[in-house]
Amino acid sequence: MKDQRGYSEKEQRQITLCQRLISKKSYLCQEEIRRDLQRHGFAGISQSSVSRLLKILGAIKIRNARGQKIYALNPQSQPVPNAARSLNEMVVSVEHNGEFILIHTVAGYGRAVARVLDYHSLPDILGAIAGSSIVWVAPRSAGRIDALCRRINYLLCMHEYS
Repeated sequence: MKDQRGYSEKEQRQITLCQRLISKKSYLCQEEIRRDLQRHGFAGISQSSVSRLLKILGAIKIRNARGQKIYALNPQSQPVPNAARSLNEMVVSVEHNGEFILIHTVAGYGRAVARVLDYHSLPDILGAIAGSSIVWVAPRSAGRIDALCRRINYLLCMHEYS
């Protein structure tokens, strides 16, 4: 991924959103990405803009478990970890399945994000395990996982706390 300092605020938002979308969902073609970008507020985005975003992100096509070619972020083209990045730039997504929470991060930031959780000592977290680009969080109680997920989103600047 190229250095994002030379892009406008709108372009940076597009890059960040495109990165999150590709990390969360399997896309077979650029048109699917374009439609999702439109649904998230970039109504006039063109296919050529999507192509440019994919190039900036260093996206590649890989085969999924079904043998389909999908877009993925190339781990080798991701930026080298930089402590000056904000949490919002490090975190790609926070999701749960009712039993545990997964925090997807930009490659190389999983441990830093887990350290932030450790620092805040949230009482609803039983434990967390961090890898390079993911943090697995075990809630103390599965019954409170929705509230914990919202709190983690808020803490990590994802702004979904209510």
